[in-house]
Amino acid sequence: MSKVFLHKFIVILILLFFLSGCTYTLQRNADLPFQDIHLRNIYNSTLEPGLQDRMRRIAYETFMENGFNLTAHADKVIDIEIQNYRLITLSEFGLTTVEYEIKLDTKVILYSKDGSKIKEFYPSSSFSTVFRTTKEIQRVIASRDIAIESLLRDICENLVRTLITDASN
Repeated sequence: MSKVFLHKFIVILILLFFLSGCTYTLQRNADLPFQDIHLRNIYNSTLEPGLQDRMRRIAYETFMENGFNLTAHADKVIDIEIQNYRLITLSEFGLTTVEYEIKLDTKVILYSKDGSKIKEFYPSSSFSTVFRTTKEIQRVIASRDIAIESLLRDICENLVRTLITDASN
């Protein structure tokens, strides 16, 4: 019985050691600089259809996962513009592209409820991701869609981090 207790104690001690050494802190709802936010407009200034719908869905999920309430009556209002979408060939095999890079540039504007601009920022400038594929067009499209979802999620997570850290400073 005492060996089991000793093993558990050592594991807990090691976990506490690692957790105390990291620079991350757990964010509670009470610690957020503001809890209510209104995601008003998402503009797609690119020629890639549907990016704004994906961005809206992922932004809603990310805000809710991080403790924000999404409401039309919030004091903080956000507009997002997807400014640039690039699908770049990285490598070819026998005149067939087998590796692509996707780059997305976004701009976020934070407003107060009365419409005055609080802040304009570009979440970590240009985000990019790489995906590999085969010759089949269905797999290229499926891989591209998965890569876009991942990229939009990264942008939204960076957006939330920026809002939390900038507003609390």
